[in-house]
Order: sequence, then structure tokens, then C-alpha cells
Amino acid sequence: MSDSARDRLGVLLSGATDAKAFSAARTAPTRDLQLEVRGVGMIELPVPQSQAKQLCLLARPARHGRGERTVLDRRVRDTWEVPKSRVKIDKRRWNRTLQPVLDRLRQEIGLPSGRTLRAELHSMLVYAPGQFFLEHQDSEKDDAMVGSLVVGLPSTFKGGALEVRHGGRVATYRGSKKALSFVAFYSDCRHQVKPVRAGYRVALTYNLLLGDRAAASDVDLDPELVGGVARCLEEHFAAPDGPDRLVYLLDHEYTRRGLDRSRLKGADAERATFLAAAAERANCEAVLALADVHETWSAYDSDERWYGRSGGGRWHDWDEADDELEDVGGGGTAEDYDLEELIESEVTLDSWVDPRDGRLKDVGLSIGDDEVCASTASGELEPYSSEYEGYMGNWGNTLDRWYHRGAAVVWPRSRAFAVQAKADPSFALDEVARRARTGDLAGAQEAATAVTPFWHGVAARVEAKGLLAKALRTARLLDEPALAAMLLRPFRLQLLRRAHAKALSALVDSYGEQWVEELLATWSAERRFHYRDGHGPEAWISSLPPLCLAFREVGSAGTHVARLLLRESWRWVAYGVERGLELPSPSAREQSLGQLGPPLAAVLEGASLVAATDLRDGAVEVLCRQDELLDCAIATLRATSAARWSAVGLDVVAAHSITALDVRLARPPRNDEDWSIELPEGCGCELCDRLGAFLEDPAQRQLGWPLAKERRRHVHGRIDTAELPVDHQTRRVGRPYTLVLAKTAALFEREAQQRRRDRQTRAWLDRSASR
Repeated sequence: MSDSARDRLGVLLSGATDAKAFSAARTAPTRDLQLEVRGVGMIELPVPQSQAKQLCLLARPARHGRGERTVLDRRVRDTWEVPKSRVKIDKRRWNRTLQPVLDRLRQEIGLPSGRTLRAELHSMLVYAPGQFFLEHQDSEKDDAMVGSLVVGLPSTFKGGALEVRHGGRVATYRGSKKALSFVAFYSDCRHQVKPVRAGYRVALTYNLLLGDRAAASDVDLDPELVGGVARCLEEHFAAPDGPDRLVYLLDHEYTRRGLDRSRLKGADAERATFLAAAAERANCEAVLALADVHETWSAYDSDERWYGRSGGGRWHDWDEADDELEDVGGGGTAEDYDLEELIESEVTLDSWVDPRDGRLKDVGLSIGDDEVCASTASGELEPYSSEYEGYMGNWGNTLDRWYHRGAAVVWPRSRAFAVQAKADPSFALDEVARRARTGDLAGAQEAATAVTPFWHGVAARVEAKGLLAKALRTARLLDEPALAAMLLRPFRLQLLRRAHAKALSALVDSYGEQWVEELLATWSAERRFHYRDGHGPEAWISSLPPLCLAFREVGSAGTHVARLLLRESWRWVAYGVERGLELPSPSAREQSLGQLGPPLAAVLEGASLVAATDLRDGAVEVLCRQDELLDCAIATLRATSAARWSAVGLDVVAAHSITALDVRLARPPRNDEDWSIELPEGCGCELCDRLGAFLEDPAQRQLGWPLAKERRRHVHGRIDTAELPVDHQTRRVGRPYTLVLAKTAALFEREAQQRRRDRQTRAWLDRSASR
């Protein structure tokens, strides 16, 4: 879609409706409200201060929502809440006033005709002098909730204005001394109650629930307008290599519970209806979705203007004589910063209403700039979060803003499969399998070919094991090696479980041993050393024995697959051994090699179960090859039952470990006068030669060494990396400064501790071998 066509679509839908209010207000006489509070009695209207004070005495501090929790924080909300159980209202009489007011409010905030708006009492609040509620957004407490209603009881107070904000507009409402005041607003509107300066503000708050599904005739569709939008859609989807989707951003936020065509707010309802009608004319499908928008703007702090920090809006100094309900629309702004230029915008579809079953499903789709359209730019709306980065030299003066927006997503019916496959890879596999099972093998292969350009990206992000099982079954049905490999390539080795044994083994019969070998190598190599959770596959490799058993039970094909899995796992362990040996830090080297014990034991156990003798013998040879691997060998022995040592080849490793320990223990303890230290191999520069000579001298314990800064740093690094028992400090006298090296008693303590550990390990090996 060209920019002009995209702009035209947004303008057309913008003109499809009159401007809708996000909030509305009414007043009514008090005669029908009979309100009684247990412990206070019948509430007089207007509310006298004496009764307001009584209400405060039996009330409790009001709490507020913070994420998933409800908390008490008087820095955010400072008001009294009368328990609802104490409030009694004559509903039959009250409805004579409430229902007509609700109907007028419903019309004014743009909810469809033919709908009923019901008010459900939520709380009774009393704001004493100094109390307030900072800007917030009401949570939708019911699937049918679309907004909130505040009924202000007449009383005398100063301050305490209710300020409601949406889409860059602000409506401010005050109470009345004599009449009931009603303020209704959508639940995604941010609002606040300014501090009460004098007197008491008393209010009843209600959840507004929408009922009675609207008929299609509620919106009068202009055929010319529908046709214009349809032509924009056709142009958008005309290019063969163009976007498959159009995402039209709605003006309001919606929750997962509240996303329903029958409960769209304000202008969103009519615009979505026009867009759905145009989509039908253009042979497209249209669904509702939830979108997350992240924008980065160049901006600067507008110090010359003063805004209330608590809610972002201007503080207004109200005329004390004006005690009637007041609506000030269109003023103020939601930010303390002036936006200059949009630098970057990212739109992600969090979820959408699945066109097949009408349920909300997670999709997590990143939307390109050429797919997005809106009648109201996000910059004109209120972000739910923002973060300003001041000037940082080469960057800064940027403002990041995040929004939740409803959306309507449109795509051509001819591309429905590809669009839904991008959002739901499980659906794609189901469709490919369905075609194959019904005898349409060509159609199944065609569908698989259609997902090839994007399949790796959409399938790789799904961690569900069930998707792998479905992909294994579907790949076999395709009867085409290249397409089958394409479907399975995005997965990773660590997703394999016992339940997959039969399906994966069947692929050996379908496509051959070499095909499966290449697939497993791909699974192993693509993510062998880097995983989304930041961890390697040690835990999965440790579960190999029962997995090998499951594959062995399938038959010869399964045994072959198990051996391939063991080979890939051994490659990872062997690589880990190499990496561990290369670590210059002794403690890090010991820890790294020790952690390989359980996975290495699992590989050996699995090898014994499927008679992978070559792999077993190779692993045993590696463990016995170098004394540096003694810790790894001991960890492997400890991870295996001694009764299984012989079966898995570890009896050889145990014998080798006993010999190595005996050699170490046979060495005499270090003489008290022997201060020699071995410098590990590494750098061969003249500084390291001098350092090595000092360390190897059994009598020299201290060295004063004049060195420039960079040369001192090099020596520091060699000592710290090798974790040598040498203290090093710089004496800052003269030029160059003197590096003072001093051998410490840790030299003797470490060797004594190691000897004790060796004795304990040797004794454990004797006990284990005798069982």
C-alpha cells in the first residue's frame, strides 16, 4: 500500500463517525437516592460535614491495584473507603433516576443504541482535606465492563476535581453543592482526583456493564464510504510480494477479557464495522486484536510549562464560587516533554480473535511499518508508560512511549492460510496434515511450500513440546524429504522426549538414516552452545538413559536414532571438556569440568543401553588421558551407581583415578621452608620470565619490582588469573612505582586441603569398588 493509500484509509475511517466523547457528565436531583450506612444511619443530602466525619471513622484506607496485586500506598491513593457491606440503597427508587441518566450517558460516550448500560456498585469513598488519588486506570472487573461511573453526592468542598484523560484531551469535573453529579468514562481512560483542600468529597463508584448485543442495523453504513475503504484494501494487497496483512489501530485500549466487537468503545465500534464491511466487499477477513506499540521520539523537557507531576496534566486553580459540574475539554497534555520527530515505531500483535473458533489466541507477531494504519496516531494518545533519556553527548533527548491499543487485522481470503500460519504454526501443521490424510498430497505439499519463507521464524519461537510431536507426524505424511526437513529444522534437540520416539524413528523408514542423521546434527549444531534460557543442555543430556530406552523399544530404527542422539550429546560434552581445560582460572576450570560429570555419566549409561561401544570406549579414553580431568572423572563416577560402573565402562575410569590419587598422595608434604610456586604456562614475555623466576625460588618470599603502570597491570593479571597465593600491592613512591609481591601462607593451606580431599576421595573409591 502506498503512503497515500494508507493515509486515505485512515482518513476515510476517521470521517466515518462523529467525534466521540470518552467521558460524559449529568446532574440529577437527590430525591430518589435513599442511602443508609450502617453505623451512621440515613445519609443526608447534601452531606453535612458531621456525617462525613462519621463516615471516615468507620471507613478503612482505600487500596489500589499495582499490576496483579492490590496494595495500600497512601502516596498514590489517600482516601477513605466505606465497606460496601455497610451501604444500603433503595434500588427500586434509585433506578428511577439512575436508569435514565445511564441511557443519556451511554449515548454521549458513543456506545451503540439498542444496548443497555448497567451500573454495579463498587465502593463508597470519602475524601477528607488533603486526600487525593493519583492518575490511574481502572481494571475491568467483569467481562461486560466497559467503563466506570462516579456519582458525587452533593456537599461543600474545595479542590477534589475529577480529571479524566484520553487521546490528548482532558475533561475535568467538579461536584455540586446541591445536586447529584454523574460522571461516566471508559475504563481505559486515565483519571485522577486532585487533592481536597477543604471540606469532604463523598462519592459512590460503579462499574459500568454493557448488555444486549447490538443488531447489525445499529450502524448505518454509507455504501460510498465502504467502497472507498474497500478500494484502499484492494490496493494494499495488490502487489504479489506486498504485505499479507493490514493492521488498523483503534483508539482505545482493551483487555483480553474485553476484546469483543459488541463492546468496542466510542468511535472504534463504528470504524470497525465499516472496516469489516469493506473487508467483506474486498473478499478479505477481518478480526479484532490487541496491539502493543513502542515509539521513540526526539523530545526535550518543556521546563517553561508547569505540569502536575502526579498525573502529567496541568494543575488548575478553580474558582471557589463555581460549585457546579464543569467539563473542560481538550486542554492539557499527557507528557512533560515536547515531541519533535518520530525516530522509530514498533508494533506487535499480542493476540487476536481466532477467525476459526472466535477465541482469543496469543500470536506475538511483529508488524512491519507497511502493514500499519490508524486514524489517530499513537503520539496523540496517552501512553501507559514512558521513559525520557536526556542528552548523553552522542545521543539522548529521546522519549520512549509504550501503548496498548485495540486493532482490526485484515487479510485477503486467498492468503488466509499463510497469514494464520505465521500467527499459529500449530494451525499450519494441522492444515498440512488434514490435506495429506484426505488424500490431497499435492495440496499438503503446496501448503508446506507456502510456509517455507517464514516457517523457521514462527516455529522456532514456540517451545511447546506438543508442536514438535505434531511436526514429526506431519513431516512423515508429506512424503517429500526436503519439505519434511524444512518443517522440522527449526526445533532443537532438547525438546525431544520419550513420547517422540515412535514418530522420530518412523522417519528413518520414510526418509532414510542419512536424512535423520542430518536433521539431528542440525538440531544439535544450531543451538549447541547458546539457548534462550541462557543455559546449556546439561539437564536434557542427563535424561538420556530413559530416552534411549524408549527409542530402543521401537526397534532397530529407534536404536539407530538413539545412537545418533548419543553421538550429538557426546560432541557437546567433549566440547565442554575442551573448553573447561582451556580456562586459565583453576577454580573455574574445576567447576566447569565437575559440572560435566552428570551429563557424561548419562551418555555412558545411554551408550550401554543401545550397545554404542565405540562411543563408550572413546569417552572412557578421554577421561583417562589427562590428570587434569581427574575431577571430571570423579564427578562422573559419583553420578553413576557403583553397581553400574562395569556395565558402562567406568570400572576402567575408577582404576585410573585410584592410580592418579595414589601418585599424588605419595608425594611428600611441602617442606615448611619451601615457598616455590609454579607459574602456569601462558605468556612467555620477559615480565613473565622474571615473575616465574621469583615464584620458583623456594627461599625468596618477597619482591620489590619497579614497573610502569601497564607492566604492573600485566603482572597483576597473570597472578589473579592463575589464582596464585601471592599478594600484590603498589608502593607509590618514586618513578616508576614499585610493585611489591609477597607469597602468602595460602600456599601451604591449599595443598593441605587438597591432600585431605584426595584422601577422602580415595577412601570413597575403595568403598564403592568393594560393593
